[in-house]
Amino acid sequence: MSAELTISEQGQIADRYDAAVEKLVDDSVDVRRGAIYSMQSIMTDSPRMQPAVIDMLSKYVRDRATKTPVLVEKAPDIRAALYTLGNRDPSHDGKAVIDLGGVRLRKVDLNGVDLTSANLEKAVLSDGDLEKADLSGADLESAVLTGVRLTGADLTNSYVKRADLRGADLTGADLSGADLTETKLARANLTGTIWKCTNLSGANRPEGDLPDVTSSMAPDRSRSPGCDGTLP
Repeated sequence: MSAELTISEQGQIADRYDAAVEKLVDDSVDVRRGAIYSMQSIMTDSPRMQPAVIDMLSKYVRDRATKTPVLVEKAPDIRAALYTLGNRDPSHDGKAVIDLGGVRLRKVDLNGVDLTSANLEKAVLSDGDLEKADLSGADLESAVLTGVRLTGADLTNSYVKRADLRGADLTGADLSGADLTETKLARANLTGTIWKCTNLSGANRPEGDLPDVTSSMAPDRSRSPGCDGTLP
């Protein structure tokens, strides 16, 4: 009886997921937002479905916010998708990775969310709020983060090569092991920033006050390097 019940429950979860996916293309933003919150509930009820939800919601945001910039505060469906992705239980991610590469989100609020190892390559998040966000191991290559609030953010072992951080607030951010090769840092607030083993080769800082912490090799994003490029 227990096995039959489990199979029945799994079938119900699958049906709920399929129904939610169908509603993601509805013309009504309220219906789409409801479908997204349904997916959030599905992740809670069935952690094994979380990788599928991550992939689907990542694609949803990319499809709607890549070609044309989206003002997030006026897009409740995008806001709901980002909240769901950022407030999941990462222990159930499996091999799934949040993929928001190339998105163009204006005034996005990702305060405190978990974007560990996320793909944000070439994403435009200007003037967004990522205070205390977990971006450890994230790919931010060529991302536009001008004016972004990253106070207290975790950027350890992240890949920020050629990103634009001009005017960003990095107060208290942890950039240990991060690769900031050729990153633009003009007018960025670097008060209390942690730089251990950070690669700053070619980083542009007209103010000229970058620390001399460039390691002999760029961080390997698959592991946590020590200052000599080896595991501590």
